[in-house]
Amino acid sequence: MIWLVGKTGMLGREIALALENAGIPYFGSGSEIDITDKDAVQSFISGKKFTHIINCSAYTAVDKAESEEEKAMRLNCSGVGNIADAAGQLDAVVIHFSTDYVFDGTAVKQYSETDLTNPVSAYGRTKLAGEKLLSETAKKYFIFRISWLYGAYGDNFVSTMVRLMNERDSLGIVADQKGSPTYTKTLAQNIVSLVLSDTDKYGVYHFSDEGVISWYDFAAAIYKLGKQSGVIKKNTVLNPISADQYPTAAKRPAMSAFNKDKVKNLLNFKLNDWEDNLKDYFKYQGEK
Repeated sequence: MIWLVGKTGMLGREIALALENAGIPYFGSGSEIDITDKDAVQSFISGKKFTHIINCSAYTAVDKAESEEEKAMRLNCSGVGNIADAAGQLDAVVIHFSTDYVFDGTAVKQYSETDLTNPVSAYGRTKLAGEKLLSETAKKYFIFRISWLYGAYGDNFVSTMVRLMNERDSLGIVADQKGSPTYTKTLAQNIVSLVLSDTDKYGVYHFSDEGVISWYDFAAAIYKLGKQSGVIKKNTVLNPISADQYPTAAKRPAMSAFNKDKVKNLLNFKLNDWEDNLKDYFKYQGEK
């Protein structure tokens, strides 16, 4: 049995569906079990026999975290620590998701798992703190750093772009920040394969779709495929801008693409090109 934490979120819903399709039994929890409350977690696991805990719960409001770092730290670090403690008592494997924001974005090459972390935002600091606490507390853990997450469930860059492209005549999109999207469906399928493999190659891994692009490149592809699929009805002009022209409370990494050799070679994860995954996303939207 698997405990899926954060079952109602964008990634949680996708992983729940993938588990169901694979016939893997799980218990999904949302806000009714507060992972930041150690006593609540201990009470919940009492008498349970979970083999894996998949943690999709996180504080992800990047800009808001600048003024709510303590609140973000409770969920992104303290809550993770409570899950790690529970896993130790259950002898369960923890599967946890982190972020490209643990890096400062000054690299000239794709980030590997051994590169020095240096978060430049409150969100990044809280996620890195969670990584460290999990790795220090749990014996069996997988930490997957992911970037630019999007999918069929919940709000994300793709759904926001589709909405704005249906509302506005023109949009300014940041063109000097580069990285790689991560499609929840592909990630979820790989997580299920990981559970079934029962591998013990624990540690930190980088995962995203293949290819390095800018936010502007991503938006241009969203517009093209959205128009082709009929999801975007309006004609919109996209203008490339610099990050300085779009100030945000939290600083974003200018370059956050990952080297993914480790996840492919050690865990045999299957990665798709970012544009192929985006096409799959719009195919699904067209069928809804």
